[in-house]
This record gives sequence, structure tokens and C-alpha cells, in this order.
Amino acid sequence: MEPASPPPARPVLSLARPLIMLLVLVAGAVWLRHMPFLHHMLDSTDMARRGVSGHVVFLAGAMLWCAVGLPRQVAGFATGLAYGVWGGLAAITVVSTLGCLGGFFWARWGGRAWAQERLGNRFARIDTLLTQRPFLSILTLRLLPVGSALLLNLLGGLSGVGVWPFVAATVLGALPQNLIAVLLGSGVRVGAAWQFGAGGALFALSAGVGLWLWRYSRVGPAHS
Repeated sequence: MEPASPPPARPVLSLARPLIMLLVLVAGAVWLRHMPFLHHMLDSTDMARRGVSGHVVFLAGAMLWCAVGLPRQVAGFATGLAYGVWGGLAAITVVSTLGCLGGFFWARWGGRAWAQERLGNRFARIDTLLTQRPFLSILTLRLLPVGSALLLNLLGGLSGVGVWPFVAATVLGALPQNLIAVLLGSGVRVGAAWQFGAGGALFALSAGVGLWLWRYSRVGPAHS
């Protein structure tokens, strides 16, 4: 008799990757949240004023902060404090988008195969909804004034959403909240009424886009 062949390693690998993905994200968030150096860096402009190396370290810290799902409003406030309105808006747009991309690719590496194998039709329905209109789907979820940016990054990576629609929707969808954080950090006075008004406008806009997306996704295939 021939010796039995060893069982394939793929099931173990498909389970290990999601666990590694989640452990790294949780450990990173806990570590960064309790890291005094990073808090000091985001609370002051000293690091951002230390030449090119200071800029790089400051922006890298802000990017890591966004990548593990910590509030990007904190990073936006810090960039506004360090670089003013327009420089801060450009900086937080770049670092938050790169942070979101980090979560996107991390989920695609660690969880996409597992989601396809283990979640079956439940995941397939979500995947289809997102990939039919990827830009509008991600944009609608980004514009909501509530929700987790990290969960959306992971959902985008688990799904079949393309990189460029994800990036474009992330840049546009995060822009309003980034702008508010930068304005506050740069010293521009933004009253509570203005903030509530902006939040209501964002919610109405996202709801309108969501309804249009839902109608378009139903009517579009019938006419294609």
C-alpha cells in the first residue's frame, strides 16, 4: 500500500490568514492608541517642523493611525494644526487614503478567499451589490456621517471592488469630514450649528445617492 499523502495545507492557510489579519489590526490599534510618542506627535507641530525627515515621520504616523481604524478626525486636526487649511487638507487626504488602501489590501490578502469559501451566498450577494457599481457603492458608505472607515476598508478588500474605484470614492467621500477636521485644527472657527448642518447635508446626500444607486442597480440590468 502506498503511504497516505499529507492533507493539503490550504484549509489551514485559509483560516490562518484571517486570524493574522484581525490580530495585526487589533494589536496595532491598541498599541498606537497607547503610544505616548504618537499622541505627542499628533498633538503638536514640533515633529512636522523638523525638515524633510520630520514631515515624513509625522505623515507616516498619521497614515498608520488611519490604517488601523483610529479616528482620522484626530489626524485631520493634527495636519490642519501643522500645515494650515490647504496644506493640511492635502496631507490628510493623502495619508488617510493610503491608510484606507492598507486596510483594503490587508483584507484582500487575509480574508477574501476565506469569505468566498465560508460565507457562501450571503457574501456573494454583498459582493455583487458592491461590484455592480463600485464607485457609487463605496462613495455612498463613505459619505455617511456614522460608521467605521476600517470596516468599510475591510469590506472593500473582501469584495471584488477594484482598486481605482475604491481610491476615487474614498478621496471624495472622506473629503467633507476631512475638511471639517482640518478647519478646526488650523484655527478656523466652525460653530456647532455649522457642524450639525454639514452632518445633515452629508446624511441627505448619502441617502439620495443610496436611493439612486438602489434604483439604478434594479433598472440598469433590465435595459442592458
